[in-house]
Amino acid sequence: MIMITYGLIEAYAILTGLAALMQWKEKGYQLRTLFFVLLSTSILLTIWIPYKEWILKILIFEFMMFHLLAIIEGQLTNNKLRYSHHIIRFIIHCILLLLVSKFIKY
Repeated sequence: MIMITYGLIEAYAILTGLAALMQWKEKGYQLRTLFFVLLSTSILLTIWIPYKEWILKILIFEFMMFHLLAIIEGQLTNNKLRYSHHIIRFIIHCILLLLVSKFIKY
């Protein structure tokens, strides 16, 4: 089950990073896009941290940063927020964090 959880997190990070790279290619360099790529890369690296106690804390921070970037992106590109998108994204992040917390022993 832990492999499935980490696989889901890796897939999420890779897809988000690829979407940011595609946006970078289409719209040119933007600092927000760079942050999405860096954050996706950091999530991929976080999974491999040998100290399991740190993984959950760092993932919580990274997912919060993803939410902030998504809100900023929505405001700047569409001049409005799609609340359903952010609620679904928040639910997915919570599910992933619950799965990770299940396997971490304090």
